[in-house]
Amino acid sequence: MPFLTDTDYEVQIRNWIRQIIIQRKENVQHQAELAAQGEMESYLRQRYDVKKIFSATTEERNALIILYMVDITIYHLHANTAGDVIPEMRIIRYNAAKDWLKAVARGEISPDLPERPEEGGGETGNQVIEFGSNPKYSERY
Repeated sequence: MPFLTDTDYEVQIRNWIRQIIIQRKENVQHQAELAAQGEMESYLRQRYDVKKIFSATTEERNALIILYMVDITIYHLHANTAGDVIPEMRIIRYNAAKDWLKAVARGEISPDLPERPEEGGGETGNQVIEFGSNPKYSERY
């Protein structure tokens, strides 16, 4: 089942414009949605459970994920039709979506998303080892 619904697009693009962009081929839209999902997963995978995020249905879906996935999808659909004539607003929104994803990946933003389950039954396997020593003191009087 696809993550996005047709009503998700209504906030950002008129239906008749979307139909022109996809050339009335639903498989083109579906492929752009899969590409957008893959792009988002690549940023979110380190910290969040992407399977849970993108398998959520109806009210369980995160509104920001929907918003940014629609932005990325529409950008890819415009690039498919005429790459050199992408509306500036779509480029700005696509870059904003990527910036948000990068900030989430760096840990600067913490959206309300399901955390990635720990592997190995509670053992994280990610141990932090710090190297260094105490500052050198002189004992001369």
